[in-house]
Amino acid sequence: MKRIALLMVLALSFYSCDTDDDGPNVAYEVAEITAYELPEYFETGEDYEIEVTYELADACHTFAGFEQGPSEDEDDEDVILYYIHALSSYDPNLIECNEEGELTETRLARNDFRVASNTEYTTVRFMLLRGVSSTNESDYITVDVPIGEPEDETPEENTNE
Repeated sequence: MKRIALLMVLALSFYSCDTDDDGPNVAYEVAEITAYELPEYFETGEDYEIEVTYELADACHTFAGFEQGPSEDEDDEDVILYYIHALSSYDPNLIECNEEGELTETRLARNDFRVASNTEYTTVRFMLLRGVSSTNESDYITVDVPIGEPEDETPEENTNE
C-alpha cells in the first residue's frame, strides 16, 4: 500500500511540472514619461514632491511602479544624476487588447525627495525615461535643478563715464 501511495505522489509531481502552461503571465515594459513637475531649485534639508505624467502603451497595460535612484555623473563632479523610469505590466499572452481606459496618468514618483545638507553637488540632473529606441538606447528627458536659491543677476555697471 505504501508503494502505491509513493508511486501516486511521484506521478502527480511529474504531472504538476508541466511547462506548457498558457495561464496568465506578467511582463514589464517602460511607460513613456511625457511630463513632470519639479521645483525651480532645491533647498538642502527640505522635502519635495516629484510628480510624473506617463503614457501607457494601451489599456491592457497597468501601472507597475517607478524605478528610481541616484548615480554619480562621470563627466561633472558638481552634478548628481537622478533616474526615474515608469514601468507598466501586462499579460504577454494577450494577442490583442480590447480594453478601453485612460492611457495618460499622473502619479507622485516621490513625496520625500531631499538633498542632504552636507552635499557637495550644485545640481540634480533628472533623467526621466521617455522610452527606448529600436536600437535599445534609452531616450531621456533631462532636467537640471540647481541646489540652493539661484542668485538674482545684477545688471553690469556702466563704466563708460
